[in-house]
This record gives sequence, structure tokens and C-alpha cells, in this order.
Amino acid sequence: MGFEPSRTTCLHTVLTVTTVAALCLPAVAGAAEIRIGGTGNALGTMRLIGEAFAKQDPESKLVVLDSIGTSGAIKAVPKGALEIGLSSRPLTDEEARNGLTAVEYARSPTVFAVQEKSKVASITVEQVAELYNGLARWSDGTPIRPVMRQPGDDNTRQIKSLSAMVEKAVAAAEQREGLTFATTDQEAADKMEHIPGSFGVTTLALIRSEKRNLKPLALGGVEPTPENAHSGRYPLVKRFYFVLPKEPAPAAQDFLKFVKSPQGRKILEQTGHTIP
Repeated sequence: MGFEPSRTTCLHTVLTVTTVAALCLPAVAGAAEIRIGGTGNALGTMRLIGEAFAKQDPESKLVVLDSIGTSGAIKAVPKGALEIGLSSRPLTDEEARNGLTAVEYARSPTVFAVQEKSKVASITVEQVAELYNGLARWSDGTPIRPVMRQPGDDNTRQIKSLSAMVEKAVAAAEQREGLTFATTDQEAADKMEHIPGSFGVTTLALIRSEKRNLKPLALGGVEPTPENAHSGRYPLVKRFYFVLPKEPAPAAQDFLKFVKSPQGRKILEQTGHTIP
């Protein structure tokens, strides 16, 4: 026969477990988790801001998810899977009808990039078209290997807007066999860093915030600095938005206030952003 505890023993056990649980509750209940995710171009900066925010507000924890893209963020927020979404475009009318709002918080140059050790420093719009048309080698003889993105990607859409010639060349390259494709901003940066002679599109924000071994190229002799993008001299600009539910959680609102604070603005500026 097994041991059958007395009623007193059972009561003592229940009280002990309850007491331990009660002691643990304040730490669990006080820690507010803020899940944030979306476009990969914004993730590195959000991690840096999140680290600074945690020092100021240790009761809140910012969890930055891996890239799910702008569309993924816009779908995730109304389902409650994210407290804050990260988007590279404003909402459509249909998306806004779901009770979402999009607040632009920063901008950063969209850039053509090569490996940091490359001797290439600048490219023209005409050369961009030639490259996507199959120009075989850089001037030093290194074969050029474009890292492509899917046709609907915002980076791809932006570079196609440079000229009709570039749009036609990129569209043709998207159909060409043998080229390297990447599905996320981080995967594209990884491939640009490791494939010899690589060439692709990313943002100054991603390069700086993730400390990537990539060099942003001047376009038509204009450096892709935040200042040149803000003034309009540099033509390619990525806009970043927070996608929010109708009633953001209190911890999420605290984080948004921190982003707008002098400390948050400083991190944005250091990572290649201007603030609208």
C-alpha cells in the first residue's frame, strides 16, 4: 500500500506551493513584454533602442523578432501577435479599416552596396542598368554578382523608379536564371558580405545598426548620407513606420515615447536616420 498523506500534510503542501507562487508573481506580473517586428531594415536599430530602453525601464522587455517583412507586420498586429509592427510603407485604406494606424518615425537612404573591401565607391544610374543587364565584371576584373530580391520588394520597387532603363533591366534580371536571390533584408546582407563581387540593395540604417561589412555607394556622385537624402540630393529614401493597434498597450506606448526622446533620437541619427 502506498503512502496516503494526511489532510494536514496536503494542506501544508498546498500552502507551500501557493506561497512560493505568490512570491514569484510580482516579478512575472511586472515584466511587460513588447513584441516588435516587420521590415528587416529596421530590426538592428530597434534592438539598439530596445537595449537603451531596458536600462531606463527594466520592468519592460522589448522582444525584436526576426524579419517577417512589412506585410507580415501589418497582418500580425491586429491578431495580437505583435504589439508594434515595423513597416516600410504607409497603410492602404483597407489596412487602416482594420483599426490600425501607421506613424512615420524615421527615414534612411536606400543604397546600392558592395563589400567593404571593394575599390568601387560610386555608380551611375546608367551603370546600374548595365549591371542588371548582365555587365560581367567590375573595372578591376572581378565578376559582378547581383543579389536579387523578389519583384514586390520595396527596395526593388525603389530602384526601378530611378529610370525606365533601370526598370527594364531589373525586370529582365528577375527572369534570368543563375542569379542569387534573397528573401529577407538580413539574408541579402549576408550574401552581399560573403559572395565575391556581390552587389545589391539595402539601407544605410541596416549597414550601420548591424555593423555590416558593406560599403554604400555614391549614386551619380552623390553620397548616400542622411543629410543628402533629407535634402533630396540623393534620390532613394526608405521611410519607416510604427504600425499600431487601435489601443496600444501601456508598455508599447512607453517605448514609443522613448523613441521620441533625446536618447532615442540620438540612436536613430547614429544609425543613419533622419527624423521627419
